[in-house]
Amino acid sequence: MDGMGKAATKRFQRAMVGPFAGRVIGKIRIFGPISSAAASGSHFGSIGPDRISQKIKWAVDRGVRCLIFEINSPGGAVLPSKEIADAIRAAGAPTVAWVRDVAASGAYWAASACDRIVADPMSSVGSIGVISTHLEFSELMKKFGVGYEGFKSGEFKDMGVPFRKISEKERRAIKEHIDKIHDRFVASVAENRGLEKKQVEKLADGRIFLGDEAKSLGLVDRLGGRAEAIRQCEIIGNFKHLMVADIEDFREELLVAMRGFLSSAPKSVGRGAAESVIDWMRSHSGFEAR
Repeated sequence: MDGMGKAATKRFQRAMVGPFAGRVIGKIRIFGPISSAAASGSHFGSIGPDRISQKIKWAVDRGVRCLIFEINSPGGAVLPSKEIADAIRAAGAPTVAWVRDVAASGAYWAASACDRIVADPMSSVGSIGVISTHLEFSELMKKFGVGYEGFKSGEFKDMGVPFRKISEKERRAIKEHIDKIHDRFVASVAENRGLEKKQVEKLADGRIFLGDEAKSLGLVDRLGGRAEAIRQCEIIGNFKHLMVADIEDFREELLVAMRGFLSSAPKSVGRGAAESVIDWMRSHSGFEAR
């Protein structure tokens, strides 16, 4: 951390223990794909619900008056996206989503849980929908004389394996499953945004909208950037902010980066070094403002 970063950290720490703690805005980034694997660091560059929940709790426990979620994410896995949205709704402080570039799919689900959504007119917002993909290699296997036979306890137990074609019955089952998830996604967005479910259903075909289009459709509240997100915090929190603090744990970010980098190294070098570094960082963990 450079000198300016250390100075900012000290100012933040003084504010948090002084009489101005209630005038601090905390900013939490939701950058990259959303994945439950982010908690273990196995997906470098992704974000998960555990990390977001920890940062929310850390900020709220220290009296942060309002939280800005700076979002630049294409979305990701269904359950982690829902868990992030749930954590935001349960934050116990006013919340504002600031869409930097993209808030798509699960990332928009998370944004919709905030009290306000701010996006640039050129931001990409929406992509409300669910997707499941499947690769199938049966014809290629036939070409090389390779066969497949599955022994299973139930009709659908090997549904989706890439070694045989999916039956129509299986295809209907998968579609039904996707439709149920989609329906809950739509219902959650409608509830979070105070919109009619039918209104959201018309927009939930996977389309991406520009920020100004999203605003006209009710998916965004205000157009703007950082300054507008701060202004919305002050409005819904009924206060004048003193400073905006990035709620980030530099040790955690370094830990994730180290795991990703060293995972491709030989075991004797990569795993041994990674375990030593991770153990040390865990023993010295803690959040800092940057």
